[in-house]
Amino acid sequence: MKFKLMIGLLLASGTVLAQQVDRAKMERYYQIANGGNAERKDSLANALFAESKKYNSEDEYRTAINVLRTLEKEDKQLALEKIATKKYPKGKITREAFVTNVFYKAEETAAKEKAYLELIKKWPVANFPGDELTYDYVLGSLATSFAKDGNAKKATYYLGEMKERFWRGNGYLPTGQALLAAGDTAAAAPIFKTAMDDAYYYISLPEEQKDNKARFASMGYASSMSAYVNILVGQGKYREALEYIDKALVAAPEQADGLAKVHAKTLLGVNRKLEAYNILSRLYAKGQFETEPELKKLYGDLNGTLAGYEQYNATLKEELVKNIREHIKGNEVFKKAPDFELLNLKGDKVSLASLKGKVVVLDFWATWCQPCVRSFPGMKAAQELYAHDKDVQFVFVNTWERDKNYKENVAKFIDKNQYPFEVVFDDQKDPETGKVLAGKLGINGIPSKFILDKDGNIRYMLTGSTPNVDYIKLEMRELIESAKKEKKG
Repeated sequence: MKFKLMIGLLLASGTVLAQQVDRAKMERYYQIANGGNAERKDSLANALFAESKKYNSEDEYRTAINVLRTLEKEDKQLALEKIATKKYPKGKITREAFVTNVFYKAEETAAKEKAYLELIKKWPVANFPGDELTYDYVLGSLATSFAKDGNAKKATYYLGEMKERFWRGNGYLPTGQALLAAGDTAAAAPIFKTAMDDAYYYISLPEEQKDNKARFASMGYASSMSAYVNILVGQGKYREALEYIDKALVAAPEQADGLAKVHAKTLLGVNRKLEAYNILSRLYAKGQFETEPELKKLYGDLNGTLAGYEQYNATLKEELVKNIREHIKGNEVFKKAPDFELLNLKGDKVSLASLKGKVVVLDFWATWCQPCVRSFPGMKAAQELYAHDKDVQFVFVNTWERDKNYKENVAKFIDKNQYPFEVVFDDQKDPETGKVLAGKLGINGIPSKFILDKDGNIRYMLTGSTPNVDYIKLEMRELIESAKKEKKG
């Protein structure tokens, strides 16, 4: 959902396709790029490159470059970019190349700031009306870099340079979180409050006024609200915190789960124990077992005794397992997995054939995919459950990476986080279809997980993720144990 909204935003801001390009033709191009066979893709790439000799506008070049990128025809894409940057040195293509290759590749904050200043000097924001979001992305990255360095003053300054209000509901969060991690609550609090207030503005709009921008802005509401209210709670300002939460639950009741922990903490601060207990019970029943110490204490406080607590606790867990089993039924399939042979981090081959006789969990992910990354502590815990089970193998399939040096980046990411994962690279294209494994499996978004039985049959397909470690452990256990059972198609 978030991906679709972002595409809509980019289209609206003019950063992907120009309006004057024939949209019907573009749709045909992308149909081929996303679903055509290798021959049709090659034919389209050649036709686009030949057609480019007649282009009279930068927008035409940008369209062709984007299609070539989707087709993964890097040689033609780079060649066309080189022509376009020479023809339009002050245009969007040259600017985007600078942002990608200079700003985002700068590792030190000082280098990032130098690149940003060069960016706004050579390509002033005023020269690209309607394209402010591109600059806001850069500003957010720069502000977060300063925050990580402990420079709250500059971090706050660059956040203040952002132009798009709808973006602040999400764009402010990484900077605020970096300041909070550094212990600078005083600087983080107003940042979270701004993000919260701006997101609330869009949430509160009448339904008919909620466009893609408004819907995207609302996505950051639970995170900014939770962070700001946690600060208030830490300061003992429980009643003020509760006012914000009550306001949030009226405007956006779907955010209740995201605010549940801080809501319970706030209710405890004003001695509303029964309400806090009910919220913690709901969280525990969804697999958030870290709430148990407080839940157990409240059970004793409210009942005057802990008698019956263990049975109550067991009932909640049984209900959770029952719900998980019902949930995974909707993801049940039975079909042969496509053959594959991919290289792991050591350069060794990992194939479907080599995994026969094992229940296999294929987890498709990328370093830039935050939902993927957030699920990894849970996936690590699930893998540890089966550490001594030689009949179960977890394979983390890295796919859709965007950088040329993705293998190095992936290795660094795994090493930095000390994940004991078997990682393979999904970069081997099928000679007939031109698709990598993710494409052969029909994956449209990541994270995506496939549970294979010992005969190489896909038994379950899941998309999306949760950061809830205990839930993931339980869900994976149910999926794996079910796949161990023999089933005939």
